[in-house]
Amino acid sequence: MKERLTSRKFAHLLIVLTILLGLMAYRTWFDGVDGVGADAKNDRICDLSHTPCQILVGGAPLTVALSDPPLRAEQAFQIRLDGVAQGQVPSKSWLEGQEMFMGRIPVFFERQGEGQWLASTQVGACTSHRMVWLLVIEWDNGERQQVALSVTR
Repeated sequence: MKERLTSRKFAHLLIVLTILLGLMAYRTWFDGVDGVGADAKNDRICDLSHTPCQILVGGAPLTVALSDPPLRAEQAFQIRLDGVAQGQVPSKSWLEGQEMFMGRIPVFFERQGEGQWLASTQVGACTSHRMVWLLVIEWDNGERQQVALSVTR
Protein backbone atom coordinates (compact mmCIF):
# COMPACT_ATOMS: atom_id res chain seq x y z
CA MET A 1 0.00 0.00 0.00
CA LYS A 2 1.47 3.31 -1.05
CA GLU A 3 0.86 6.39 1.00
CA ARG A 4 1.16 9.87 -0.30
CA LEU A 5 3.29 12.55 1.29
CA THR A 6 0.66 15.02 2.35
CA SER A 7 1.36 18.54 3.46
CA ARG A 8 0.58 17.54 7.08
CA LYS A 9 3.17 14.71 7.02
CA PHE A 10 5.65 17.03 5.35
CA ALA A 11 5.13 19.61 8.12
CA HIS A 12 5.73 16.94 10.81
CA LEU A 13 8.95 15.84 9.11
CA LEU A 14 10.08 19.44 8.85
CA ILE A 15 9.41 20.01 12.58
CA VAL A 16 11.35 16.87 13.57
CA LEU A 17 14.30 17.82 11.35
CA THR A 18 14.32 21.36 12.78
CA ILE A 19 14.39 20.00 16.35
CA LEU A 20 17.23 17.59 15.52
CA LEU A 21 19.30 20.30 13.81
CA GLY A 22 18.69 22.64 16.74
CA LEU A 23 19.86 20.00 19.24
CA MET A 24 22.95 19.30 17.16
CA ALA A 25 23.77 23.03 16.95
CA TYR A 26 23.25 23.42 20.70
CA ARG A 27 25.56 20.49 21.47
CA THR A 28 28.18 21.81 19.06
CA TRP A 29 28.27 25.47 20.09
CA PHE A 30 26.62 25.96 23.44
CA ASP A 31 27.46 22.97 25.64
CA GLY A 32 30.00 24.94 27.72
CA VAL A 33 33.06 22.84 26.88
CA ASP A 34 36.13 24.91 26.05
CA GLY A 35 38.90 23.71 23.76
CA VAL A 36 41.15 23.57 26.83
CA GLY A 37 39.63 22.30 30.05
CA ALA A 38 40.47 23.61 33.50
CA ASP A 39 42.69 20.58 34.19
CA ALA A 40 44.49 20.74 30.84
CA LYS A 41 45.82 24.23 31.53
CA ASN A 42 47.96 22.72 34.30
CA ASP A 43 49.28 19.89 32.15
CA ARG A 44 52.86 20.24 31.09
CA ILE A 45 54.50 17.59 28.98
CA CYS A 46 58.29 17.39 29.01
CA ASP A 47 60.43 14.36 28.16
CA LEU A 48 61.68 13.01 31.47
CA SER A 49 63.73 10.32 29.71
CA HIS A 50 66.66 12.66 29.03
CA THR A 51 66.65 15.29 31.78
CA PRO A 52 64.74 16.07 34.96
CA CYS A 53 61.60 18.15 34.44
CA GLN A 54 60.68 21.34 36.25
CA ILE A 55 56.95 21.79 36.93
CA LEU A 56 54.91 24.22 39.02
CA VAL A 57 52.60 23.02 41.78
CA GLY A 58 50.72 25.71 43.65
CA GLY A 59 53.06 28.30 42.14
CA ALA A 60 56.15 26.60 43.60
CA PRO A 61 58.79 24.91 41.38
CA LEU A 62 59.18 21.16 41.64
CA THR A 63 61.65 18.74 40.01
CA VAL A 64 60.61 15.33 38.64
CA ALA A 65 63.51 12.95 37.87
CA LEU A 66 64.18 9.29 37.06
CA SER A 67 66.64 7.12 38.96
CA ASP A 68 68.56 5.55 36.06
CA PRO A 69 67.67 6.53 32.50
CA PRO A 70 67.34 5.08 29.88
CA LEU A 71 64.22 3.18 30.82
CA ARG A 72 63.58 -0.37 29.66
CA ALA A 73 60.21 -2.08 29.48
CA GLU A 74 59.43 -4.60 32.23
CA GLN A 75 62.35 -3.37 34.38
CA ALA A 76 61.74 -1.49 37.63
CA PHE A 77 62.70 2.17 37.88
CA GLN A 78 62.22 4.97 40.38
CA ILE A 79 60.59 8.37 39.98
CA ARG A 80 61.69 11.12 42.35
CA LEU A 81 59.87 14.36 43.23
CA ASP A 82 62.08 17.05 44.82
CA GLY A 83 61.01 20.44 46.14
CA VAL A 84 57.41 19.57 47.01
CA ALA A 85 56.03 22.44 49.08
CA GLN A 86 55.00 21.67 52.62
CA GLY A 87 51.37 20.63 52.68
CA GLN A 88 51.37 19.50 49.03
CA VAL A 89 50.63 15.80 48.58
CA PRO A 90 50.50 13.77 45.34
CA SER A 91 47.04 12.32 45.94
CA LYS A 92 46.84 10.09 42.85
CA SER A 93 49.26 9.24 40.05
CA TRP A 94 49.52 6.74 37.22
CA LEU A 95 51.29 5.88 33.98
CA GLU A 96 49.36 5.60 30.71
CA GLY A 97 50.35 5.31 27.06
CA GLN A 98 50.44 8.55 25.10
CA GLU A 99 49.75 7.21 21.59
CA MET A 100 48.49 3.74 22.50
CA PHE A 101 46.20 2.84 25.39
CA MET A 102 47.72 0.03 27.44
CA GLY A 103 45.75 0.65 30.61
CA ARG A 104 46.67 2.69 33.67
CA ILE A 105 49.55 1.63 35.87
CA PRO A 106 49.15 3.08 39.37
CA VAL A 107 52.18 4.89 40.80
CA PHE A 108 52.36 5.23 44.58
CA PHE A 109 54.62 7.98 45.91
CA GLU A 110 55.99 7.69 49.44
CA ARG A 111 57.42 10.60 51.42
CA GLN A 112 61.21 10.28 51.79
CA GLY A 113 61.96 13.51 53.59
CA GLU A 114 61.04 17.16 53.63
CA GLY A 115 59.81 17.94 50.13
CA GLN A 116 60.94 14.60 48.68
CA TRP A 117 58.73 11.78 47.37
CA LEU A 118 59.78 8.52 45.72
CA ALA A 119 57.91 5.86 43.72
CA SER A 120 59.06 2.54 42.27
CA THR A 121 57.24 1.26 39.21
CA GLN A 122 57.63 -0.39 35.83
CA VAL A 123 55.86 -0.38 32.49
CA GLY A 124 54.91 -3.19 30.14
CA ALA A 125 56.47 -3.97 26.78
CA CYS A 126 54.81 -2.67 23.64
CA THR A 127 54.87 -4.09 20.12
CA SER A 128 56.75 -1.01 18.88
CA HIS A 129 60.42 -0.53 19.71
CA ARG A 130 59.81 2.78 21.51
CA MET A 131 56.76 3.67 23.59
CA VAL A 132 55.94 7.04 25.12
CA TRP A 133 54.22 6.88 28.51
CA LEU A 134 52.67 9.78 30.42
CA LEU A 135 53.18 10.12 34.15
CA VAL A 136 50.05 11.85 35.41
CA ILE A 137 50.22 13.35 38.90
CA GLU A 138 47.13 14.75 40.61
CA TRP A 139 47.74 16.89 43.69
CA ASP A 140 45.51 17.34 46.70
CA ASN A 141 44.87 20.99 45.68
CA GLY A 142 43.27 19.88 42.39
CA GLU A 143 46.22 20.59 40.10
CA ARG A 144 47.40 17.99 37.63
CA GLN A 145 50.60 17.56 35.61
CA GLN A 146 51.67 15.21 32.85
CA VAL A 147 55.29 14.27 32.20
CA ALA A 148 56.38 12.07 29.26
CA LEU A 149 58.67 9.02 29.53
CA SER A 150 60.22 7.29 26.52
CA VAL A 151 60.68 3.56 27.05
CA THR A 152 62.42 1.11 24.73
CA ARG A 153 62.01 -2.66 24.54
